[in-house]
Amino acid sequence: MALFARFGRTLLLLACALTLACTGGRPREAAGLSDGNVLLDEVVVERNPELRETVYTISAGDCRISWTVHGSEANRGVVRHRSDCGLALAEQAPLIGKLLRKMMESGTDAKELRTLSWGRLYPDEARDLTLSLRLAMAAKRSADWDPARGMPRGGDINGWVRTLANEGSIYDELRQVFREAGLRIDLAAVEKVLVKEAKVLPFFDTLRAIGTQPDDRVPFDCQAWFSVRPAGGLEP
Repeated sequence: MALFARFGRTLLLLACALTLACTGGRPREAAGLSDGNVLLDEVVVERNPELRETVYTISAGDCRISWTVHGSEANRGVVRHRSDCGLALAEQAPLIGKLLRKMMESGTDAKELRTLSWGRLYPDEARDLTLSLRLAMAAKRSADWDPARGMPRGGDINGWVRTLANEGSIYDELRQVFREAGLRIDLAAVEKVLVKEAKVLPFFDTLRAIGTQPDDRVPFDCQAWFSVRPAGGLEP
């Protein structure tokens, strides 16, 4: 019996060693793993002390969303959002909510959260075009947008798009997710706005339904940064 017990402990130690080898030796928290280690609708946390980063990842089906929290002084409080997901934003919202709640549980990461770096609204090989479509629709409906020239009738295009996105509520699902966590999120900065003729965009049929002409030029992409702060009882 003692021999079998020693053999069992050896196997356990070997399994632990293999697990650390497969994860690069980084501490890893996981929940909700199914057979075959396929993550289902739960958050995995990977901490990398060398890079001073913590990555929160959630997957459901072929949708994968990750938040990278930076711990360096230069990027402290910045969370980078990455998504490979074909779900509409409304369907992604519960997954994003789980990422936020898991991060809030960490204490340190949540306390310093001040910026959500979203990246582009229409990245290469994008599968969810919710924000891109809403931006184009909001511009079409605005009297301050000149569709012939593809630019606002006055002001800087980056600042104009930021104001349009906030006032047009193109990211209401995110606002709701953060509101439920006692936080307020606002689009704080926009860069590299892209404008194209509506007819070349994949959602032209939807734009045409609201009166957009094929040659109308509309904004559909930009780099986006959101500010995050305690709600303080204020409504967005």
